[in-house]
Amino acid sequence: MGIAVLRDREKRVLVIGGAAAVVLLLLTFVVIPGFSRIKSQARAAAAAESDLAEVRKARPEIERIQKETASKAGIVRAAANVKDAPLSRITSALQEAGIPQAALNIKSGGARDGEMFREEAFDVRIENLTYLEAVKTLQRLSAGTLPVTIRSASLKSRYDDARYLDVTLRVGFLTPKP
Repeated sequence: MGIAVLRDREKRVLVIGGAAAVVLLLLTFVVIPGFSRIKSQARAAAAAESDLAEVRKARPEIERIQKETASKAGIVRAAANVKDAPLSRITSALQEAGIPQAALNIKSGGARDGEMFREEAFDVRIENLTYLEAVKTLQRLSAGTLPVTIRSASLKSRYDDARYLDVTLRVGFLTPKP
């Protein structure tokens, strides 16, 4: 009789021990990692919500840029029908702005294909401009009917007369991709 009771106790101890082991294994491999996954996914969801809020804030700016890109694309397509070389078109636009040929030096900087356009780069150096002439030249190039984008502008005051500038521009002439 003592042996049978002892065996029942052993069975209970084994069942309780097995249940405790199963609970520990479930906690270790299922519950705790599940909570950490839930926390990390909650952080990812919060980050995605903040990113979405930023995109929603930026939407008017994105739409404005898309409109500007569309208008620039229209200028590029319209200018593609002109048979003059890009170098001569930039030169004539600058001369129409009142810049004499003697003060103008343009060098080709190569071409690269962008997402929507092909861009031919030119380094434009203009000497002896007043500040107002420099600003008007930049406005005329960037907002005119010529399909260009100004990549960089360097304005240096002349050592001999501080009222005048030497302007170096990196200009990209845009054409439709072939």
